[in-house]
Amino acid sequence: MTAMPRRLRFAGSFFPGEVGALGAAVDEGLAGAAGLTAGAMPRAVVAAHAGYVYSGRFAGLSHGVVPRRPGRAVVLSPSHRHAFRGVAFPSQPAFVTPLGQVPIDRAGCAALASAGLACELDAAHDDEHGIETQLPFLARLWPGLPVVPLVIGAETPATVAEAIDALDDGATLFVLSSDLSHFLTDAEARRIDAETAALIERGEAGGLDGQHACGWQAVAGWLASRAGAQSRALRLGMGNSGDVSGDRGAVVGYGAWGFYDLDADCFPAAHRARLLAAARAAIAGRLAGERSAVPEVPAPLRTTAACFVTLTEAGALRGCIGTLEAREPLVGAVIDAALGAAFDDPRFPPLRAGELDRLRIKISVLTRAAPMAVGSEAEALAAIEPGRDGLILEDGARRATFLPAVWESLPDPRDFLRDLRRKAGLGADHWSAATRLLRYRAEEFGEE
Repeated sequence: MTAMPRRLRFAGSFFPGEVGALGAAVDEGLAGAAGLTAGAMPRAVVAAHAGYVYSGRFAGLSHGVVPRRPGRAVVLSPSHRHAFRGVAFPSQPAFVTPLGQVPIDRAGCAALASAGLACELDAAHDDEHGIETQLPFLARLWPGLPVVPLVIGAETPATVAEAIDALDDGATLFVLSSDLSHFLTDAEARRIDAETAALIERGEAGGLDGQHACGWQAVAGWLASRAGAQSRALRLGMGNSGDVSGDRGAVVGYGAWGFYDLDADCFPAAHRARLLAAARAAIAGRLAGERSAVPEVPAPLRTTAACFVTLTEAGALRGCIGTLEAREPLVGAVIDAALGAAFDDPRFPPLRAGELDRLRIKISVLTRAAPMAVGSEAEALAAIEPGRDGLILEDGARRATFLPAVWESLPDPRDFLRDLRRKAGLGADHWSAATRLLRYRAEEFGEE
């Protein structure tokens, strides 16, 4: 280990080198995160790493949604200029930034080295802005917070996932340093970046590659890690360099995401109200013979997500429709599900205008479903978490789901599973070699 701290190569170019100007630039970026989430603690964030004039507002969103001091931060960046194999940390004890020193967690680095998951290589860090652009945000928010800075060379996401698993202690924040598409036209960049967003938000690590994001290995590694596989992504913002420069001929894309525990409540009251209002307006519009328009909404409500909309009248079910797979932005999925619940649920006649005022709307935003490793009803009953799990049961061509809200009327796991099988058109006690269970969680909210 080198005794002297490491100075920032990109202070004065990618971001201001003077303490006052840098503090102001960081604060400006952080300000955009106000009210963006409900205040849950993310396990990881995707943070942009270009010059602050272009991407500082997106990096600020990523760091700004972290509501409290983590135990440490692990910053993972692609190697932009130094070719090497593996994952590398530097030899120094700390970084010196204009906003104060950022200590390097040498024990964390040593743990990775002893496991054969990373090595000490100063050359990988000597000219790497992907690490350095994140440090002023961490220094400003959490003075003295230790970091594990990792530059990724020629390495697989699977190995990156192993490194993340090795460092994950439940209190560590993983900062996945990445921009999106590079040097495409504005129209092509927005198309590719939308595809990237959907892959990230659906948790499809295998679909990511270098055309989607320079830091794709870090993002894919997170999604493939144990913690990443048990997280939900929330979009915080997207844009590109053309929004600042005005040059739409060759742009760089930027995005910000937070990854949260499956049970976290991500949407603040204002965002929940926007979704409920969109659902009600869509139903009212259809009753008036108008075509539904998707409203402009904050970035989290454009996250690709699955949802259900449940309609009740005087406490009785009046319709419930949704999707189990994330296919479109959440606000659009809510509108589609609201219209389906009001007019296309085969269990009920289409809604009439006179019922609208008596109607109450509830929205369930679903996490992606994960298979349960159960081979019998007894194993299923032992694994199910009452009150928390939504379940999907599949058996051949038969399929059915119960949202977590169904636990309110079926609190016993055995009754829950029996009724789910009946809903799928199977016998209440049916179990076969083809029976498959998947579980998901839901953030649920509704009108009073």
